[in-house]
Amino acid sequence: MRPVVFDGQFGWLHPAAGPHGVVLCYPFGYDALCTYRGMRRLAERLAARGIAVLRFDYPGTGDSAGDASEPGRWRAWIDSITKAVVLLRQSTGVERVSLCGLRLGGTLAALAAQQLGDVGGLVLLSPVLSGKNYQRELRAGYRQWLSMPAAMDCTPEPDTDEFVEAYGFRLYREALENLRAVDLRRDAPAPARRVLMLDSLDATRVDALAAHYREQGIEVERRGFDEYSKFMMESLDSEIPRAAFESVENWLAAGSDDLAAAARDADTHLSADDPEGHTVEAGVTETPVWIDGGRMFGMYCTPHASRVTTGGAPAVLMVNTGAVSRIGNARLGVRFARRLARQGIASLRVDLGGLGDSQPSLDAVTLDALYAQEGANDAACAARWLAARGHSGVVLLGICAGAYVGLYAASREPAVTGAVLVNLQKFTWRNICDENGKPTVRVAAIGSTRSYLRSMCEPRKWLRVVKGQTGGWPVARELAALDARGVPTRLLYGVLDDGVEELEKYFGVRGARLRRLRRVQVSFRERMDHAILSASAQENVMSYFEDFYRSQFGEQPGAVADEAAGFQDAGRSGRRARAAQWLARQARAFRLSGEA
Repeated sequence: MRPVVFDGQFGWLHPAAGPHGVVLCYPFGYDALCTYRGMRRLAERLAARGIAVLRFDYPGTGDSAGDASEPGRWRAWIDSITKAVVLLRQSTGVERVSLCGLRLGGTLAALAAQQLGDVGGLVLLSPVLSGKNYQRELRAGYRQWLSMPAAMDCTPEPDTDEFVEAYGFRLYREALENLRAVDLRRDAPAPARRVLMLDSLDATRVDALAAHYREQGIEVERRGFDEYSKFMMESLDSEIPRAAFESVENWLAAGSDDLAAAARDADTHLSADDPEGHTVEAGVTETPVWIDGGRMFGMYCTPHASRVTTGGAPAVLMVNTGAVSRIGNARLGVRFARRLARQGIASLRVDLGGLGDSQPSLDAVTLDALYAQEGANDAACAARWLAARGHSGVVLLGICAGAYVGLYAASREPAVTGAVLVNLQKFTWRNICDENGKPTVRVAAIGSTRSYLRSMCEPRKWLRVVKGQTGGWPVARELAALDARGVPTRLLYGVLDDGVEELEKYFGVRGARLRRLRRVQVSFRERMDHAILSASAQENVMSYFEDFYRSQFGEQPGAVADEAAGFQDAGRSGRRARAAQWLARQARAFRLSGEA
């Protein structure tokens, strides 16, 4: 597969030498994060059958230029599909093109196919057929997330007509109005010669649309999509819908005997080189890069020469949050990289091995894989890549499992000169998954109120709180190594994050024993959900990191330095005060979650 850029859209071309090509149309927002690995695997499977595939990010989404809040997004999304078809034809010479879309991507694909007028086949995977229902679905999903322990202490977004919040992604008024007005029977009455429909969510509307297409003389095949619910799960848990994908592959292949042979000679038919750096906004350039001989993929975001920070400032390395691709939850990686570039700071958002678009692709990712030392080695390799570009050092940013990977990479890699580790859940990890990748022990929900309640009932926990005692100094060796090397390191937690309990388990109340280390400090922030999905949490993390960066590598000390002094002063207030604070935090967690 090869990265491609067209009209500001970033995508991937999976070449094949057969006469047939497919453009894959992603779903929207969080659904796209959940299914990213699966959609890539579908593209690879189709290419192996001799069908060239182009998958890409719509304008204002993923790695493409722009933001979803900009006007004209709905029209731009449809037009981007038609441009993708043109690129696929020009790059591969395919004779016929089909479109395949999932959820909102299916709706957009149908509209684009009608506009193109010469689409050979259209695959609709649980398409959005009712804008009103979809809007209600997004709102319900957001309310459900707010009730979860992982969302404790985040600031809920207002219930407004201006946008719909969906796990940190937003559909704005213009797109919502256009979606509510869509009627595929009217707006896409004859989108392709053949249509395949897989759906188990909205059977009545799908059956009505299928009947309408048959009346127009279109060849329609209608099937269920029973694997849908497991496919649309959080990125770590998302399961490849094997039966559905096999149906799609067979239907698109349409029995051609020469497809497998054509796939073997695919690379000889490419006409475009890998893209160089391209402008994503005024003064900001992004370059797709391969690292470690093409094993890892990253997006190198740099300011234009006139904006480069003087003095050889370090670059920023952003590693994956859990199993999410390099764009980050709610597109945090992309937004922050471009925000840093506007300040003259270069960055690399990287897919570690087995994640995102790194090689090889995997059908599944396990917790053991996320917390394996190979991830730390990959992050260290990415840091060396940045150092080789001439940067004076690398400041690492990791969230949740990415914070664990970042800790071990930073402690061992000389190129890392600073680190901000957000909501670090574990300081050590023991493998817990069986041969099928399933945990053999119960993994408690992050931030589970029940875990707080259990802690409140444990006498040993109370003794630790009152006496300020903790154990586990062996796990401090990584932090001690950072301190010895003079690497400024910050452990940043949401005040109600479950990782605070792990911190206190090893390092005392609010990490008190870490005060012995000069360069390692702990900070806490309110209005921060665990996965940094909410707008308030994202702003918290970005502004904190910027202050940290300026205080350590800029000309003026920032708020982080002041906070560190305040934290030390607070630590002198006495053990009883700390115990009361701990109890208040647990009680607040219980109240916010509403669980017993």
